[in-house]
Amino acid sequence: MKDLTINVARREETGTGPSSRLRREGRVPAVAYGKSKEPTQISVDSRELAVVLREIGNSTPLVKIKEGKSKASTSIIQEIQRHPITDRYLHVDFREVADDEQVVLEVPVHSRGEPWGVKNESGTLEYVSHSVSVRALPKNIPDFIDCDVSELRVGDLIHIKELPELEGVEYLDHAEQPVFTVIV
Repeated sequence: MKDLTINVARREETGTGPSSRLRREGRVPAVAYGKSKEPTQISVDSRELAVVLREIGNSTPLVKIKEGKSKASTSIIQEIQRHPITDRYLHVDFREVADDEQVVLEVPVHSRGEPWGVKNESGTLEYVSHSVSVRALPKNIPDFIDCDVSELRVGDLIHIKELPELEGVEYLDHAEQPVFTVIV
């Protein structure tokens, strides 16, 4: 798992006016909250946020947020709000999690290999589910789940129960839910 850190700063003022001023200064208003923590109003540098989000790509949005010289805390990027026209970041929600707290979240699924049905039967690999719901400790959360699809023929399916077993990770979706298939 990638170890990505975002530097944050506390903000005292909230509301439309102060948030607009922050955005003009190149910062994005944000909030950090958790089970055992009161919500904290913070802000992040928009360029630093963009770099971290690019680095995360199609992986689990797990980051460390660090305020000044304090210890970094593990967080999940819960929500990102963007402007519908300019695509600029408007607000970010960070959900802080303790190292010993079981976390439930969606993890992306990636295919590996070229299916037999694509090579030999003119089929097409179809993602039925792009992500699956898992429960794990933060240290065990995978960036993504890698699944070998090279044996799939036209009409074959890979279900959640056939995904690789990962230590400390429990799949929460129904075992019979399809993830990949090859169609004509």
